[in-house]
Amino acid sequence: MIIQHNIPATNAYRNLISNRSYLSKNLEKLSAGYRINRAADDAAGLAISEAMRSKINGLEQATANANDAIGLIQTEEGALTETHSMLQRMTTLATQAANGTYNSTARASIQKEMNELGDEIDRIANNTNYNGIKPLAADSNKDVGDENNSNKLNMTMQIGPTKGEVLDLKGQDMTLKGIFKSLDTISQEDIDCIGSGKILLKPGDASKNELVKLFTQQKTNNIEAGKSLENALKLAISRAGKKYNTYISVSTSGTVSLAGGGSIFSNPKILMALYDAYDALDGVQKCKGSNASIMSDGKEYIQITSSDTLFDDVESNANRVIQNIQSAIDHVSSYRAELGAKQNRLEHTINNLQVTSENTIAAESRIRDTDMAKEMAAYTKNNILSQAAQSMLAQANQTGQGVLSLLQ
Repeated sequence: MIIQHNIPATNAYRNLISNRSYLSKNLEKLSAGYRINRAADDAAGLAISEAMRSKINGLEQATANANDAIGLIQTEEGALTETHSMLQRMTTLATQAANGTYNSTARASIQKEMNELGDEIDRIANNTNYNGIKPLAADSNKDVGDENNSNKLNMTMQIGPTKGEVLDLKGQDMTLKGIFKSLDTISQEDIDCIGSGKILLKPGDASKNELVKLFTQQKTNNIEAGKSLENALKLAISRAGKKYNTYISVSTSGTVSLAGGGSIFSNPKILMALYDAYDALDGVQKCKGSNASIMSDGKEYIQITSSDTLFDDVESNANRVIQNIQSAIDHVSSYRAELGAKQNRLEHTINNLQVTSENTIAAESRIRDTDMAKEMAAYTKNNILSQAAQSMLAQANQTGQGVLSLLQ
């Protein structure tokens, strides 16, 4: 018999420590709810789980991004709903003004409402705001120096957890000037701007002959051309708050000149009026270049008559305004259709993101989460083994007591 080494006790102690270690891990997994609490638990499983968690976070944020994009689109849509309503009202007013039963006073009242509606279209476009973004404003949609007011506001929506999963949404100028932009049919390359302000069309297009008469032969004895220019000048000068006869006069022969003499192109107000005439009466783009600062604001397309003098043929001009407004309605409808298509796409995107996120979460859960029933069974087993080892250790420690009987 020996007392220096108690091998049964040592064996019982080793098993006790091992069982208590397993028991401790069981308790940790049960209390934390995770099967993997450190890399040592399952190194490969941890790496896979962390990659999945990263994807899940990206999917959830992409879902939020898509919902934010829908919010932006709905904000735009709400604004354009009112723009459409006002354009419809303008159509009614222009049709009303085209009727021969109205006198100049009635038509002037109609024009006042038209102008107010135009101001409200501009206000809505320039002030529709979503988180500091103004997608319908003129200034938000062009680069500095971009006289063509191209659609430069490009909002890139991150709708997925990886690079390249994006949706582009372009802003668009929905001010009065912007919605009539489709009426500008001649490009800058088709127009020369002379230093004096005189407008020349490049030769070769027979359909532009009347414009040539109107803007390059205004000194000829052409009463019709002179009267057409006179009407346009009345409009722009009246809108500028000036008296028509302060600036121009038209002779019976059709010659248009400044009151008191001088070139018709020498006065900025007259030049602006000419641009208005070139744009509104003929549906083409205005001359740009150094004179871009005095370009009109889109109201030339909704002018049935000026505030102080009637056009000679106001019924024809009212019908022209009806056509202009229909073009604007089509322009707004086209952009709203684009917004609607984007929103429908985003709704499908959100559904896909949510399903993908759900499935990825389920896969990550199978790797990382504790199976509570299985772990509880392991805990019960290890708890019993630990108690048994502890009891056996006590029994093994008693075996050396027999040596004492030999010493008596």
